[in-house]
Order: sequence, then structure tokens, then C-alpha cells
Amino acid sequence: MATREEVERRLRELIARLDHSDDGSRSLGRALPERRVLSLRVPDLDRDYWTELEDGRLGELQEGPAEGAHIRVTAGSDELVDLVEGNGSIFSAYLAGRIRIDASLSDLLRLRKLL
Repeated sequence: MATREEVERRLRELIARLDHSDDGSRSLGRALPERRVLSLRVPDLDRDYWTELEDGRLGELQEGPAEGAHIRVTAGSDELVDLVEGNGSIFSAYLAGRIRIDASLSDLLRLRKLL
């Protein structure tokens, strides 16, 4: 099981990578053009994280439950670290039931472009 520190470090790396990647942030901004609150539940660590997506950019990582999250992701710590490191795809993990994504139908349809 990945540690809390490792998960948080990887999540911050992902946010920074997307923030400095023209292709990544523009794709994210095109897929979800309206402001969205994204939350992540890591059950094996009993932790919740969230961030805001606005203008194609992800905000600073916050710890704790997100009030009014538009998109909720649940993933184990090891699965999360593997995905952030590029080992496997979100789509495959989703289909296999290793991660769960709860969002409106319109957000899911938009997100599929990124998966």
C-alpha cells in the first residue's frame, strides 16, 4: 500500500504536469470547459482530496471532503500511484472496477475524451 505522503506527492506532480503541459491542460479545458470541483477518495488510506478545475487549469491540492464536488473518483493508493506514474490507463482501471468515477452523464461523456 502506498503511503499518504507518496499519494500526495504524486497528486501534486500530476497537477503540476497538467499545469505546465499545453496539450494536457488544453485537453482538460476543452473536455470540461466549465468550472468543476474534483474530489478523490482513497479508501485504504481513509483520505479525501479535492481540487478545482477552472480555465483548463487544476488548482492546488486540498485535503478533506469536497462540498459539492461535480466529479468524484475513488481509487486505492497503489492504483492511484500507478496511474499517475503512467502504468496503465484510467479507462482500463475503470472498466476493471479498480477505480470508480461518479459524475453527471454530461461530465462522463466529456471525460471519455480524456480516458
